[in-house]
Amino acid sequence: MTWGSREHHRQKQTFVASRAHFHPLGTATTLIFAATWLSAWFFSFGLLMAGMSSMPLRYALAFVAAYGVFFLCVRVWCGFVRWNRGDASGGHFDVAAYDAEGCLWIVAVGTAACVPAFLFWLSGGFAALLEVAFEVAFAGTVVKRLGRVEIVGNWARALLAGTWMHALAVLLVVVGAANLLQAAAPEAETFVQATCAITKR
Repeated sequence: MTWGSREHHRQKQTFVASRAHFHPLGTATTLIFAATWLSAWFFSFGLLMAGMSSMPLRYALAFVAAYGVFFLCVRVWCGFVRWNRGDASGGHFDVAAYDAEGCLWIVAVGTAACVPAFLFWLSGGFAALLEVAFEVAFAGTVVKRLGRVEIVGNWARALLAGTWMHALAVLLVVVGAANLLQAAAPEAETFVQATCAITKR
């Protein structure tokens, strides 16, 4: 398949608009951020168990690893969006059902994940994710523009371009906060220990 520049732009606009209408993007991004947050916690916990007591370094390494998990989650989601137009009446997270079974931690993680998902939406992140899905859906398509030939399908580059500024900002905030906490409570090795030590003074 070969497109010109205008056709490429038209196809991308149509794809993004159709998927934005049919897919519950808020739910999808909340689940993606929940998985990313949990992976960051597990990576940090693993590093702590391995003897890394420096909170800034541990959080920075855990963040980088979780960013990789974020890429993996987005790629899995893109595979679903590629063929499925979605169902506006479905795909919503049934909080009440989980709460009834006593899984309050799921509600807590979901609530925490809603904050970055909302901020991501405010910064235009949903459109960026759908453009990544477009790269997956039309991988291999040749685009001819201004004497150059491009091939659609580099989803990782598109995702990096759309999220690296968000990721860098969060990384700086997390590492900065960890630096401040550990400076205020040098004996602490975790966020909870640091906050408890500070509040008891």
